[in-house]
Amino acid sequence: MFHISNPGPWQLYVNRPDNKGLSIMEIRDKYLKEQLLFENYINFQRHQQLIIQQKMSGGGYYKTFDDSFDVTFN
Repeated sequence: MFHISNPGPWQLYVNRPDNKGLSIMEIRDKYLKEQLLFENYINFQRHQQLIIQQKMSGGGYYKTFDDSFDVTFN
């Protein structure tokens, strides 16, 4: 599984080594795309957690989809 991390503050992002040779507008676009990807990833994780909580409580909308759902904690 992959992990998407926060791109960090704009001031530090501008000085990242992989941004060498890019214009400030290219860096800005790249930063905004990474920030959006990170926010979508976090929202997806929250959605998954909500499904698990609803399944564990035995209620909610998601109960009808899969009654053989198992949750294991490591």
